[in-house]
Amino acid sequence: MMHISWKKLAIALAILPFVVVLAAWIGFFNVGASSGHWKITEWFLHFAMRSAVRTYALAVDVPEALPRHAIQPAAGHFARGCAICHGAPGEPRSPVVMRMLPQPPDLAGAVGEWSDAELFRIVKHGVRFTGMPAWPTQERDDEVWAMVAFLRELPSMGEATYRDLAYGARLAPPESAAATLRQALADCGRCHGGDGIGRGPAIPVLAGQSEAYLLESLRAYAEEGRASGLM
Repeated sequence: MMHISWKKLAIALAILPFVVVLAAWIGFFNVGASSGHWKITEWFLHFAMRSAVRTYALAVDVPEALPRHAIQPAAGHFARGCAICHGAPGEPRSPVVMRMLPQPPDLAGAVGEWSDAELFRIVKHGVRFTGMPAWPTQERDDEVWAMVAFLRELPSMGEATYRDLAYGARLAPPESAAATLRQALADCGRCHGGDGIGRGPAIPVLAGQSEAYLLESLRAYAEEGRASGLM
């Protein structure tokens, strides 16, 4: 049986920090989001994050009742600043943010894992190294609690209720097929141009393509059968 002396162990532990610094200096560690984390790294980071949130949440003074009367402005803020990453009723998460590391959670299915105090801690202070920002001001706990109240309603909230809360009856995104089509075509035209010729040499020309080809291309992208970060 191999025997390791305390002296050798102490030397190894003393050298280890220098080895880590050297590895960082030569660029050994891959910081690309596309490669993901090692399983042990992913586990440790998630474990450390949850432990920190749980510990710091102990100091949060939780109100007797959440301010559910204030969820409407919270819904508006959520639509403007949160939904693009976390999704919303009827609005899936952006394909772009799905390539973040870590991937932003779908909050409708995740809020149940946290207590009110923990949600307050996350919303107010954010989470480092995740893309989750702190609340724009640290002086409005009432706004943060309103967001916590909104998040508690989110899992059971229907699309119509969300749209009414977030956008209002007049400003809600178009629901009719014609209006939705116009918006979709406008989104396409931002790159492909209103005439389908394309707004630059890197943009595919749509004008003249058959309906079958366009339909198949769109379906392949929607079903993730064609890899693309743009379209």
